[in-house]
Amino acid sequence: MKIKITEIKQLCVDKLQKLGLSQQDSEVVMDAYLYGELTGKKSHGLSAFSGIEKKIGAVKGTPNIIKEDDTYALIDGNNGLGILVGKFAIEMAIQKSKAKGIALVGINNMQSYLMPGYYAKMASEKDMIGITIDNSRSRVVPYGGIEPKLGTNPIGIAIPTQDTPFVLDMATATRAMGEVRLAKKLGEVLPKGMALDTQGNPTTDPDKVNALTPFGGYKGYGLCLAIEILAGSLVRAKMGSQMVSGEDRGYLFIVINPEIFVDIGTFKQEISELLKEVKVAKKAKGVEEIFIPGEHALRNFAEAREKGEIEIFEKIVDDIKKI
Repeated sequence: MKIKITEIKQLCVDKLQKLGLSQQDSEVVMDAYLYGELTGKKSHGLSAFSGIEKKIGAVKGTPNIIKEDDTYALIDGNNGLGILVGKFAIEMAIQKSKAKGIALVGINNMQSYLMPGYYAKMASEKDMIGITIDNSRSRVVPYGGIEPKLGTNPIGIAIPTQDTPFVLDMATATRAMGEVRLAKKLGEVLPKGMALDTQGNPTTDPDKVNALTPFGGYKGYGLCLAIEILAGSLVRAKMGSQMVSGEDRGYLFIVINPEIFVDIGTFKQEISELLKEVKVAKKAKGVEEIFIPGEHALRNFAEAREKGEIEIFEKIVDDIKKI
């Protein structure tokens, strides 16, 4: 079914306010869900919104800064909504980076914040380089294994340019766990190669998924393990089998001010020139366009905004109305 963006947003904002959020916080939360939906990352969009009531009910308080200095901070999220705590954290990192050139903000005890690239992009919009990572419950097998021991452990990197920012947003699993949940909800099958059943056999049935595979074989596994550590012990979060709930996850935001090394105008110009060079590379047979990370998603976002409406499964809207 088709629905106006303003209509579905208002429906969700009304639900959030009835659950106790302020108008301002409701708008912030919905901006993140709509970003996932409009960029085409449906598994991190409105299909995930139906679980919001449980998330709000689990919030234990406002974020608490455990440790802080000019260039870093460690935050206890008090199991707060990841979208709200994440915005608070990235804005803190941006402010510190502006003043000192680089900043690290770690968070523990926080609910999922949907997409790491969303927060990294906030830094790029302020002419900063944003890097965001997080770990999660064990759903990914180590390279050569059939038992899940690591999280899907996504990474977001955003870099300002003169045009569309470079925005890398990806799980270190072949596909994100949200895609399994979405396929299950819609009764669809999964792409081949992303999941294993309890016996370690490949499966496309979302009901039989016991584990996900790392992307790129041993290379993806190595990056996945590195993120497990950097977004785990370093920020005083749990790792591996120690993680039993969403609030056990850890998050690390790194923001870099390019002007510690180079004039921002020069930096953005040079990055833009590189990206243009990449885009005009000779194309493989059947390829119409070479995309820069984030370009296709942001194009989807702009086109959806221009149309003013989105195509969405009726079941997802029904689930939202039931909240």
